[in-house]
Order: sequence, then C-alpha cells, then structure tokens
Amino acid sequence: MKILLVEDNYDTRTIFRLYFEMAGHICRAASSGDEAISAAQEESFDTIIMDVEIPGVNGWDAVRQIRALPTCSTVPILMFTAYNHEEAQALEAGANGFLRKPIAPQDLLAYLQQWN
Repeated sequence: MKILLVEDNYDTRTIFRLYFEMAGHICRAASSGDEAISAAQEESFDTIIMDVEIPGVNGWDAVRQIRALPTCSTVPILMFTAYNHEEAQALEAGANGFLRKPIAPQDLLAYLQQWN
C-alpha cells in the first residue's frame, strides 16, 4: 500500500512512517496541509492519513482540496486528531473515516487495511 501520512509532529510522523515501511508499505510523509496537497498532485496514493491541526492549510481544507483533484476523488482518506473534533466534520470535508489520537501504528494500519 502506498500511504501519504500528514502529521506535523516530527516524532509521531517518524514513528508511523517507519512502522508502515517496516510492514512493507511505501510511505511519503508531509508535515503541513500545503505539502500534502503538493504530494497528492505529484503522486498517486492508495490511502491518505490526515491530521486535522497542521500548519498552513488545515486538515479539513487540505482534504477538500485533495478531493477536488481528479486523481484523488476516490482515494480513501482517514482523518485523525488529538483534539475534540467531531467525526461528522471529517465526513463533511470528504474523509472516509475519523480516529482519535493516541493510536498505535499497528492499530492504525489494521484500520487502513480494511479499505485496501
């Protein structure tokens, strides 16, 4: 599976990326909404994991912009956050699912594999 991981916390981003790669997946990491949109324009992904509270374009708006790209209209997008947001907001933005942090990398990967 080719994953785009959008997470602004360096440690979390590194741990998740390494876990996904050790599990045999390809993972491109981005630390902001702007980087995520650029990545989605440059490459195709099987799944996108989007943090909500990120620098630049926030996660909600990044999902909306990514969904508008012709190559990303059906890519599964999972939003996740440590903040008190509602799942309905994620679905309204165009995400397929929503999880709260903290979450272990193996649990996140198991959740994603349901889609692929």
